[in-house]
Amino acid sequence: MKKYLIKISALVLGLTLTFACNEDLLEIPQKGVVDLATYYQNAGPDEAEALMVAIYNRYYSNIDGVVQKMFLDILSDDHHAGGGSFNDAASNFMFAGRLEGTSSHDNVNGMYNNAYNIIYRANLILERIPETSDERVNRVKAEADFFRALMMFELVRWFGTPPFVDHLLTPEEHNLPNGDHYEIITWCLERMQAAADVLPAIAGMGQQRAYGARISKHAALAYKGKVALWYGTRYNNNEILAQAVEPLKTVINSGLYGLLDDMFQIDRVAGDFSKEYIFEHNSEDVTGYASNQIDLRRQYVGWRIEHMSIPKDVGQSGWGWAPPSGNFGDFMKEYHGGDIENQRFKSTIHTWEQVLDKSYDESVTPGFFRLPLEHGEGYFRYRGLGFTDEKYTELTGTNVRTKANSYYMRYSEVLLMYAEAKFLTDDADGTGLAALNEVRRRAGIEELPSMEYQNIKDERRAELWAEGERYFDLVRWGDAATVLKDKGTKLYSFNGYLIDNYDKDDPVQFAQKRGNVKGGTPGKYEIEIFSGGSGWSNKYELLPFPYTQLGANPSLVQNPGW
Repeated sequence: MKKYLIKISALVLGLTLTFACNEDLLEIPQKGVVDLATYYQNAGPDEAEALMVAIYNRYYSNIDGVVQKMFLDILSDDHHAGGGSFNDAASNFMFAGRLEGTSSHDNVNGMYNNAYNIIYRANLILERIPETSDERVNRVKAEADFFRALMMFELVRWFGTPPFVDHLLTPEEHNLPNGDHYEIITWCLERMQAAADVLPAIAGMGQQRAYGARISKHAALAYKGKVALWYGTRYNNNEILAQAVEPLKTVINSGLYGLLDDMFQIDRVAGDFSKEYIFEHNSEDVTGYASNQIDLRRQYVGWRIEHMSIPKDVGQSGWGWAPPSGNFGDFMKEYHGGDIENQRFKSTIHTWEQVLDKSYDESVTPGFFRLPLEHGEGYFRYRGLGFTDEKYTELTGTNVRTKANSYYMRYSEVLLMYAEAKFLTDDADGTGLAALNEVRRRAGIEELPSMEYQNIKDERRAELWAEGERYFDLVRWGDAATVLKDKGTKLYSFNGYLIDNYDKDDPVQFAQKRGNVKGGTPGKYEIEIFSGGSGWSNKYELLPFPYTQLGANPSLVQNPGW
């Protein structure tokens, strides 16, 4: 896709769904002065693609961007909130970690508003650009059709019964009531299939770079399978669940995608446009887009230099959000048979010993500068960090901006979704088990002769960490109330190696305790525990509609418990 710079004036949602029909809010600058209706009516391939760029940019930097995805991760059992301290309230992550969210928090507002903004833009393309035989224009229309379906799906996953917007609204339709989730999801499945019928496929395995960071035929089918699997399990609907099998099977049988042998390439420049990525954000290609440079995924999750030394390959510190929980670290260690050098374990997280064993500048002593490291239990994120050799050197400022693409779906997720769909329907042909074992084999763990549901659940947890799926998985499986029963009730501070009866005034022993010298007992840490939130509440099976929307729309009913 050409790199069009389109200035979109601020689409302030106000307090209602006005954005879904108010065309005066959208400004598209060009030579001369052309009103919006005329611009769309006369749009050719270049103009259509330019309009689509605006949708991609908004999706990349907002909907599946850092804040919303991290908010979902922190709601799960696999992450702590992180940040500078227990009281760091930035981005409302602290409240997510303690399950103390409210309908006023930025995360739910951002998700709701940006999703409908994308739907509005997509509907403009579909309804205002005339029918044509031009392949480029029709490709853009198929992309717009896909994105509005994707956004309605995400709104259902978050809120359950969001207002259903499938067209440009008239003024009389502003105060839409809650939608019916079955009606919305069946529509999403139809639109994703319609998009897949028009969209081209990549030319062959390894040809993603030539295709570009756009939705392809098989990406649309993969998301169709995801929608059907999620809804079928979440609402116990076998009719919808059965619709997950064929689209996922089509992706697998296409022969266009595969698993990377080296898991350390995932989320790194070496993985860009690889055979494993179904859909990704081309970070390197958008250096000219100022709006995309606010995509600070690596900055958000990087290790905090205020607390600890940073190894040479990591390159730069971050804000420390969403670190792995001790529960997840222990699970990963046990799941991989205690092998912390296993490539999936080590490419995902590190133990404290693995952090200390990394290479540091000669002037740097590995370990802590300041204690305690709040929100820590001895495990550290590795996947998703900003690495020295992948940073933009031409950009100014202290924040980490990486050339590595950000992926939104990997082929391993397709395999695991297919395995689950087949397990729940009929796996007499064994293809579901084969898909599960393909993921296990790449991870270096023993293949299974047969599968149980827990095998699939555990494999998804190990494989898809920090991809925004764990919270939704626990809810749709009906496991959230049990697994998250004590979520956020305890807060953890990590102080490094445990040294019995050490002298706090002895600088040598203190240095050992904080890990600068390996004088403590490896694998045994001093972890302080404090009181936190109140744990799981069933209201978290759905997230709250934004307070501002409820105040403006008398037809919208809040979700139970909020």
